Amino acid sequence: MSAPRDRRVSSLVFLVFCASSIPRCGSAGLRQEPSPQRYFSALEAGRASLAFFTPSVSPGAQPFLEQIESSAEALQDYGISVVKVNCPKEDVSRYCGKENALRKAFLFRGTLLIREFPTDALFDVNSIVANVLFALLFNEVKYVETLADLENIENVLKGKSNMVFAYVPATGTAEHRAVMEAAFVYGTIHQFVLTTEAALLKATSHGDPDVASAWLLFCHCQQATDPAQPCRRTALGQPLTLLNIHRHLKLMGAPLVTEVAEDPEKISTVHLQLGLPLVFILSQKETYEADRRTAEFVAWQLLGKAGVALLSRDLVDLNVLHRSNVALKTPDEGMPIQYLVLEDTDEVVTLVEDKNKVKQIQEDEQEEEEEEDEDKKEDNNQDIQDDQVVEAVSRDKKRQLSLEQILILTEENFHSSLSEAAQTVVLFYASWEAVSLAVLRSYSEVADHLKGKE
Repeated sequence: MSAPRDRRVSSLVFLVFCASSIPRCGSAGLRQEPSPQRYFSALEAGRASLAFFTPSVSPGAQPFLEQIESSAEALQDYGISVVKVNCPKEDVSRYCGKENALRKAFLFRGTLLIREFPTDALFDVNSIVANVLFALLFNEVKYVETLADLENIENVLKGKSNMVFAYVPATGTAEHRAVMEAAFVYGTIHQFVLTTEAALLKATSHGDPDVASAWLLFCHCQQATDPAQPCRRTALGQPLTLLNIHRHLKLMGAPLVTEVAEDPEKISTVHLQLGLPLVFILSQKETYEADRRTAEFVAWQLLGKAGVALLSRDLVDLNVLHRSNVALKTPDEGMPIQYLVLEDTDEVVTLVEDKNKVKQIQEDEQEEEEEEDEDKKEDNNQDIQDDQVVEAVSRDKKRQLSLEQILILTEENFHSSLSEAAQTVVLFYASWEAVSLAVLRSYSEVADHLKGKE
């Protein structure tokens, strides 16, 4: 294409994304020339213009004229002028002859003819903008028909730049226009590739894709430094519109994992700004490498759906449970950060994809905490009881117990001793067990108290 195009000189070109929704005052965008000679003399080198030549009176031309006039403002945003040239009745030249009048539109760059368009192919604003941009970007937006063609482009790009691959059911559609407008803005950053072949869509997607719907993939070829390594692919999960493509490319350009060392409440990333959640993987010095790998793995799974950050516990004082390993920050204003305990990366992915998962996890954790509190309370009661017994045994371990009123039973005298009395109380105890020793002390005191009584 031509030198550093005017369209990419300033970042203000992004205003094209909103141009269709901003009402304009003044110029309608359509330029009119009284004659072909006047039109050709006014052409500027390097500047593109779409011209249609029409007699002064042309019955039946109104529908086409309305659409071409409506497209003039949209094309002006890309530096392309739309010109209506009035043909004198006596002019029978190539452009004004009866066989061409209002049957074709002509795209020029300077005085060079780039493409002729049958007017029946320019049936609405989307088709006009899509076809004109496609013609101007013919050498930059690669059109592919087979999987081999696509793989060849990928192999050339590996280690160098990324690729945006789009499938549209037909050219001239709103989706085709969106892809071409994005290519016009981002074409110097990413390689854009287009196809209308349903077979190629099926070959590059999982399952049975809907060939009636447009589809877009961002291919991360720049990271594929090994020629044998395939380019990772991240699909656009929203309808193929210009704003959604811009949003997707912005997300693909963000860092895969952001390392943070400040209060997560103060953190703001492109994901939060675009209405997506941010997942924090809580890390510490001892497990940093493993936590970093976990964060990267989760980030690839959630690419385009949520951001992922690695939050250092060593550098940030978090007033949360030490066993909490994941935090979730939503873009909703005023919503607190949720700190959770998750078992594996699948749960982290589900956490983002299923909005009800957070509530479920919190309820489960609350139940676990309540159960732990109950268990702790029971353990404390048992500890108190055991402590009292141990204290009693420790206190009396040097005190000689009076066992004079207690008959020591053995295997030899057990049965004979029990048969001599009408009622007998027998204590079975273990000399090594604290509770038994504590009961033995009370037992001996009762024996002394009952001395001489029947």
